[in-house]
Amino acid sequence: MPKIDKSTLKVLERTKIRIYKFENKHTYFCSFYIGKGFKNYPSNHFQKTCKTKNINEAISTATKYYKEWFQKNPSGVCEKQSSFETILAQPYINYRIQKYKNKTHLKNNEQGERDKAKWNYMEELFEDVDCNDLQSVEYVINNDLLNKLKADGLKGNTINKYLSLIVQMYKRGMTKGVVNFIPDVPTQEVFNNPRWAYENFELNLINERMRQEYKKTNEIYFLELKDYCNLLRSAGFRPGLEPLMLRRKDFEIISDNQNPNEKFLKFTVYKTKVTKPHHPIANNWFFENIWDEVVNRHKGLGENDFLLFPNIKDRNRLKNKTGKDFVQFSKDCNLYFYKGGTRPIYVIRHTYATEQYKRGTSIEDISQLMNTSVRMIQNVYLAHTNSSLVNLAKRRGDLTQNKKLVIR
Repeated sequence: MPKIDKSTLKVLERTKIRIYKFENKHTYFCSFYIGKGFKNYPSNHFQKTCKTKNINEAISTATKYYKEWFQKNPSGVCEKQSSFETILAQPYINYRIQKYKNKTHLKNNEQGERDKAKWNYMEELFEDVDCNDLQSVEYVINNDLLNKLKADGLKGNTINKYLSLIVQMYKRGMTKGVVNFIPDVPTQEVFNNPRWAYENFELNLINERMRQEYKKTNEIYFLELKDYCNLLRSAGFRPGLEPLMLRRKDFEIISDNQNPNEKFLKFTVYKTKVTKPHHPIANNWFFENIWDEVVNRHKGLGENDFLLFPNIKDRNRLKNKTGKDFVQFSKDCNLYFYKGGTRPIYVIRHTYATEQYKRGTSIEDISQLMNTSVRMIQNVYLAHTNSSLVNLAKRRGDLTQNKKLVIR
């Protein structure tokens, strides 16, 4: 999918219709949220060209599309999304700036501007989040936001200020009647503890627990959940929509030009948080021993069908369900709580980084394979692992290696 030219983006205030040009197109396009469960709109958004270079004509055409859609799909058929930015963040930030404006006698008279800077830092993480979807909000807070803050070297009270800002937005939102919950945020005790990677044998135990549940219930979902976890550990995917939105056309078998018999399994992820698109490469064990089971799990599917859980259309709900179910299976195996912290499904990504590092893959290559920064690999995924600490110790030029040194 080509990128939107942000300089052309216009959002209509009442309907929230977005009108824009793509970087490689001359005419305007439009999109608006239509709700969940529409087969031909997996992104939950209607999108169509306005067939004009004139912005006023584009607005008129987009408004026409909007009216026609909701006439054919009356209220109650679809659920409109509650924009985090529009409903919660901007009203709160504007309120805070106005509250402290011109109050030069106050010690914290710039507090509103500091809140605005914090929101600007977090905004991209909440871009597609429905502020009334509790599970999605808490997932972003506990995984994406917390990892970003840690990767940037923020600690303790500073992290708490960012989390507190989200809570304050929700408290004001409840007062205004636009939301009906306040999300739980991790305590300092939790976010100061590192998240320890699973060992491969531990993930194998969780896999076996899923297989047992399938034998007990005969529900194919549990085998599909096992497929999902194996895919995550094979290529360092971010658990969530990135792998769950993969379709059966989004993989390719590639080979080495110097050795045509050496094959690799490549995926294409079109919408990611960093590089667009990104091409994860599955490890050899997954490709040789598990892939056939995954791709042949369901018969008679087309190339546009989802690769994983093809019979479940609501991908956001699926993301939340798989995360919760993984936690339950991990708890069943007494693996979820570890060294004072917890190990949700996102920790499988930590396992991938750790395993690659153990095998001698450079941090630079790991960051490219996982589509993240070197800093993120160093500060979040590998900071506390034994392998990285041992290598750090070896690089320090330890004087104890000098035979002339005597310790008394």
